[in-house]
Amino acid sequence: MKNISIYFSFLVFLLMSTISHAQQLMPAGAVIRVINCTIDEGYSYAQVVERAKELDRDENSASPIFMRRPIYTQAEYQENWDFQVAAYYPSYAEMIKRRVAAGPAGGRLPISCGNASVSRAVQVHAGEYAKESPELTTMLTRFCKRNPGTNNYHSFNRIKTASQTFADNGSDQLVQMYIPGLGGPQNPGYDFILAEVGSSMEKIPERLDLIREGLRLTAGSNADSPFSCNRPALWTSTAIYRTDG
Repeated sequence: MKNISIYFSFLVFLLMSTISHAQQLMPAGAVIRVINCTIDEGYSYAQVVERAKELDRDENSASPIFMRRPIYTQAEYQENWDFQVAAYYPSYAEMIKRRVAAGPAGGRLPISCGNASVSRAVQVHAGEYAKESPELTTMLTRFCKRNPGTNNYHSFNRIKTASQTFADNGSDQLVQMYIPGLGGPQNPGYDFILAEVGSSMEKIPERLDLIREGLRLTAGSNADSPFSCNRPALWTSTAIYRTDG
């Protein structure tokens, strides 16, 4: 009986160690501040992008910064907004420190924006994006909800497996999870946003064609997935500012 108890304790220890190790495989990620905006009358998106790139930047600036323009999204989004700004910071603490030091940033561009929300941006698959660092590309976003009894680690591992399958079939693109952190809807109806970013304009449409042609991303069925997502939204993403730091 004593031996059984020792053996059971050993199994529990191995299980907990395995779970702990699996959790450590999911990186902490960066912090991304997203804000939706409209363009003032008399200005174009191209003009806003040009002016945004010419703004003075310093050590308190977010980096990188992107402007995302909707191509195919929910009609509700395009009825209310023209584009969104995504600004990356290495951590919550660094974001707060930089934004306090920088002070108010309003009025420098001909735009009006809503309230910002902040998420944890976890890189699932690096792909070719970092090597190419495209100035302009396409990206997909999906709102995803975890299934009962699962957590973000289960979703992360499933997405990682699917991303590798894509890569093995010639579509090696950046994949991230955006996990809500600060601001935004109190009850958003989703647990994370799945984002796929191409290393060039054509890479995301090519990825969609792989699915259209029958590529299976995982061995299991959809019923086995720890999460489900709505239909993807397609955007263009323009790099506004980058640093090496």
